[in-house]
Amino acid sequence: MVVGTGIDIIEVDRVSDAAERQSFFERVFTPQERAYFVKQNHNPQTIAGTFAAKEATAKALSAGFNGIKWQDIEILRDESGKPYVKLWNAAEKRMHDLGGKSIHISISHIKALAVAQAILED
Repeated sequence: MVVGTGIDIIEVDRVSDAAERQSFFERVFTPQERAYFVKQNHNPQTIAGTFAAKEATAKALSAGFNGIKWQDIEILRDESGKPYVKLWNAAEKRMHDLGGKSIHISISHIKALAVAQAILED
């Protein structure tokens, strides 16, 4: 059963500009996420899609980022490149408090926009 849903859309340039600031980049993205961006040659759509996925996941947790830090939500990729979510700390606790057991994530982008949807299931 669906426990929560979230969707986010963001302008790629907006995230790309912010990501040029090292403080933003290191505050928002985990070391594993940043390593993936290096492998992707810092593709702006990839960075924006990951950002949107974090936002969508926070919305699915019915919390926004209230009490949840950016790095508590980690967007990783499996061997085939499919994104998945790893939760830490307050985000993981929030999922369990809601009765959630898994989160499904989908990311898409075009040149100017990135969108992500998260579905929390029990």
